[in-house]
Amino acid sequence: TFNISCEPDDICLTTIPDTPKLIIVFFDATNGLKKEVQDLKIKGSNSDEAYLLKTTDSVSLPLKNIDKTTSYYFIKEAKENIDDSGNKDLVLINYQYNHIYINRACGYKSNYNIDQIIIENDNINWIIKSEIIESSVIDENTIHVKIFH
Repeated sequence: TFNISCEPDDICLTTIPDTPKLIIVFFDATNGLKKEVQDLKIKGSNSDEAYLLKTTDSVSLPLKNIDKTTSYYFIKEAKENIDDSGNKDLVLINYQYNHIYINRACGYKSNYNIDQIIIENDNINWIIKSEIIESSVIDENTIHVKIFH
């Protein structure tokens, strides 16, 4: 006897949406227009590794999917190889999360609902205020948070 059998492919296609990142866009506090942040470095509050170092008007950041808070240092005018350079503001993002089963190959993804953005006051903040534009983080096609500076 000759026997043929197949097993399902356990490949997660790139077209399947993954856990979305939080989209933050920077704006001028006086005129409300998009405004780049010079030499922006972003670091997790419990990490020495820089997530980003460039001049930009927007960022996309991952949120933890096992905690309800993620915190980042947003450092303006940071120098690449100098640890304590620039003006450092601590930004805390509070949220709820929902894990969604996709399939066996892809596993789970998480969606988030932003509750609050807190900018810790250190008396020399470069971030003036934040505004939640879209609290549901279900894709990366929408601005979720505006930061004014």
